[in-house]
Amino acid sequence: MKEMKKKDKKIVPELASGLRDYLPGDMIPRQGMFDIIRKVFERFGFVPLGTPALEIESILTGGDPSFRMNIFKTNVRMGYDKLSLRFDLTVPLARVIAQYQNDIKKPFKRYQVGPVWRAEKPQAGRYREFFQFDADIVGSSSMMADAEIIAIMYATMIALGVENFKVRVNNRKILNGLAEYAGYSSEKNIDVLRIIDKLDKQGWSAVREELMSTTIAEGEERGGPGLSSQEVDSIKGFLDLRGNTQEEILSEVLKLMRSSPSAKEGIEELSEVLRNVRALGVPDDAWMIDLSVARGLGYYTGPVFETTLLDLPEYGSVFSGGRYDDLVERFSNLSVPATGASVGVDRLFAALEKLGRLKKKKSIAQVMVLNFDSSAEQYVQEIAFILRSANIPTEVYLGNEKKLRDQLGFAKTSEVPVVIIAGGDEAEKGIVQVKDMRKGKQETIDKSKILDIINSVLSR
Repeated sequence: MKEMKKKDKKIVPELASGLRDYLPGDMIPRQGMFDIIRKVFERFGFVPLGTPALEIESILTGGDPSFRMNIFKTNVRMGYDKLSLRFDLTVPLARVIAQYQNDIKKPFKRYQVGPVWRAEKPQAGRYREFFQFDADIVGSSSMMADAEIIAIMYATMIALGVENFKVRVNNRKILNGLAEYAGYSSEKNIDVLRIIDKLDKQGWSAVREELMSTTIAEGEERGGPGLSSQEVDSIKGFLDLRGNTQEEILSEVLKLMRSSPSAKEGIEELSEVLRNVRALGVPDDAWMIDLSVARGLGYYTGPVFETTLLDLPEYGSVFSGGRYDDLVERFSNLSVPATGASVGVDRLFAALEKLGRLKKKKSIAQVMVLNFDSSAEQYVQEIAFILRSANIPTEVYLGNEKKLRDQLGFAKTSEVPVVIIAGGDEAEKGIVQVKDMRKGKQETIDKSKILDIINSVLSR
C-alpha cells in the first residue's frame, strides 16, 4: 500500500523563478514580433546565422579568471573544459568569424535570433532565459557601419509600432578618458563603467555610494573602486553635460576632455556617426548623445547604443549594443572590427504588454470548417484543402462536440473570424454556408465560389 501511494505522488507542475511560458495568446504576437524584426534586418541586407546554445566555457569567459557574469554551467566536459549555456549571441559570432575565417566574406552582415541564459536575479522584464535578436556588421571599421546599426534600431522600433522611445549613443573611448579627467587610476575604469551603467536603474545616489565604496554590492562579484568624493564629483560633472543640439554636447565634452587622446578620438567618431545617421534619415528627436551610456560588458571599444522606452524607463534598454573591434582577437591573430546591436525580445514584449500595445490573438486560423455530420467528413476536408492551397490559414474542428451549436461556440471563443458550415445536405448539393463571426452575417454559396467569398469577408 505504501508503495502504491509513493507511485501516485505527483510532481508539482511549476515554473522555475526567472523563466516564462508563452501560451498561444502570447506566442502569436511574439512570433509576429520576430517576423517584423526579421523583415527589417533583411531589408538592410543582413543574412541569417545559427550557432549552438552550448559553448565551451572558456570561449564565453575569454579565459578571464575574473570573469564577472553569472552564467549557467553544465557538468558536461569537452576535454579539460566544461560546456556552458551562451549568455549572448555576440561572443559565439566572434568565435564563428575566427573559426571560419576562410569561408566568410567580409564585411559580413549577419542576424541571429535565439535564446540566451544568465544566472541573474529576475527583475521586471528581465528573465534568466530570454531571446535576443541580433544584427552585426563584421569587418568594417567605418563609422557608416555604426550609423547603420542606429538606423536599423530606429527602423525596427518604428516597424514594431513603438512610438515613445529614444536611441541613446555614447563612445567607450570617451569613457576611457574619464580616468584621466577625473584623476583616478585607469585600472579602476572597468568597475567605474560597470557602476555608471546602473545609473538609469538605481539613480545617482546609489551610483555615487557604490563608486566610493570598496565593498561588494549585492549581485556583484567585485567591490567598488573606492573613489574619493572629489573624483566622484568630477564624474558627475561629466555625466551632467548637456547641449541644445548633438553638436553642442560634443563641443562641451571636447572642452572638458581635450587633454585625453582617447576621448578626442571618441568625439571625432561620434561626429562622423552624427553625419551618417542624419544621411540615413533618422530624425534627431529619435536619438541622442548620452554620456551616461556605458554598457556593462567589457568587450566594447567604440560607439555604444541603448534604446529605452520613455514610458517605462524602469525596464532599461530593450535594444542595445556597440562596437567591439577586439573580440575576434580572443580566438585568433585576426584583427576584425565589428559593431552590432541586440533586441531583448522578451523584455520588449513584457514592456509592450504592460503598455497595452500588444494585440493578443487566440488563434492563427482565419477560417474554421465545422465538422458536425459524419456523412460530410470528406467534404469538410476537401473544403479545408481548397482554402489551405490558397494560403488561407484554416482549421477543421476535431473535438468531441458533435452539436453545431457547441462547435460554433468553440469557434467564437477561439476568435476565428470566419466559419464554414457544411453537413450532409450541403455536401450533396455542392454548397457551403459561410458565417462572418464578427458581423454575425451568414450566406449560402456554391463551393466553386468559396475562395472569392472568403477573401471578400476577410478583407472587410
